[in-house]
Amino acid sequence: MVKSEYFEFPSHQKFYKVIRGHYEKYNRLPGDDVLIEQVKEKKSSNELLSDYKEELSCINSLDTSALSSEDYYLDLVEEFAKEQSLKDAILNSVEHLKKKNFGAISEEVRQALLVGRQQDLGVDYFNDIADRWERLISEKTSNDFRTPFASLNEALDGGLARKELAMVVAPPGVGKSLFLANQAARSVLDGKNVLYVSLEMSEDKVAQRLDSIFTRIKQVELQHRVETLEERLGTIAESVESLGGLHIKEFPTKRQTVNGLRAYLNQLRNYKNFKPDVIVIDYLELLGTDESMPEYQAQERLAQELRGMSTEYNLLVWTATQTNREGKKVDIITDSELADSYGKMRVCDLVFSINQTENEFDEGKARLYLMKSRNGRARFIIPARIDYSRLVVTQE
Repeated sequence: MVKSEYFEFPSHQKFYKVIRGHYEKYNRLPGDDVLIEQVKEKKSSNELLSDYKEELSCINSLDTSALSSEDYYLDLVEEFAKEQSLKDAILNSVEHLKKKNFGAISEEVRQALLVGRQQDLGVDYFNDIADRWERLISEKTSNDFRTPFASLNEALDGGLARKELAMVVAPPGVGKSLFLANQAARSVLDGKNVLYVSLEMSEDKVAQRLDSIFTRIKQVELQHRVETLEERLGTIAESVESLGGLHIKEFPTKRQTVNGLRAYLNQLRNYKNFKPDVIVIDYLELLGTDESMPEYQAQERLAQELRGMSTEYNLLVWTATQTNREGKKVDIITDSELADSYGKMRVCDLVFSINQTENEFDEGKARLYLMKSRNGRARFIIPARIDYSRLVVTQE
């Protein structure tokens, strides 16, 4: 995590370079004599070696009994590295800003925000057999995230899991946001904490949709039945054994990045003590991207970053994406209707399309086509019904 240039004083910079270089070469720390000898080669001609010896003596005089609190000091080092890396990113961004190289600024900040202490070293295959199967069994019973469709849950052997990315595909106006709202409600009723990120609609409008989905009160009646709404939501809270939490947050269209979402997750945890199990992002194309990239590459990068965030924060991410122009013309939307943006589908664990003709729209019907599933069978159709007055999506 730490670089020599993070230190304010030249003597500390050179000491750190020598210590790190020696350890990487010999796999042990240098003694004082070696440290001073190697510093001679790095110090400038106008620096006094006696100053370095004095600084080393000062370091050696520290009370080493305090070092027993290892985690505390490792946390301090991590905090120091994060702060310094972000400072460097900001300073480097000034030159990028002059050249209007906004993509480079985004990358500088992204790399700085990735600085951290990674303590999970993975699975030792031959030594962790019992432990990993215990985890698999416990996660199987506690980490399944159902969808609103029984057939889809069955195909997924119960549902989705943490550290996964699921995506809904549809042309404009065919119900992507409607499905995401129903998915959020399903997860809350299953006891999951949900963060709903809206990049197009206001927080109150999203909440209004969820009011109907939770209570089955028609949209046109909500404003006249606020007391009934409160009563029904109260009844749900009392009757559901482990109701999850739901937080709705609106961000300006194309202004919020995945790194910005990471920062917001940290704020929720610190100020609201809210840790989501599921994040619903409405929808992929409305997230901020590197403007120097072609659109299809930018969308693939977004999908990769969302997949990374699901792993980093141990949660499930749901999002949606639009088809190309051909998506309106075909009877069943497949990966062909993603064209150059097919790359965004590669990292997903579940992808399904919403298909609807004009007649089906009039009848409140749709067809879900499972395009991809890492955890079960795919390429089959689920008939769905949409109650547009209450915004409820169910399996037919």
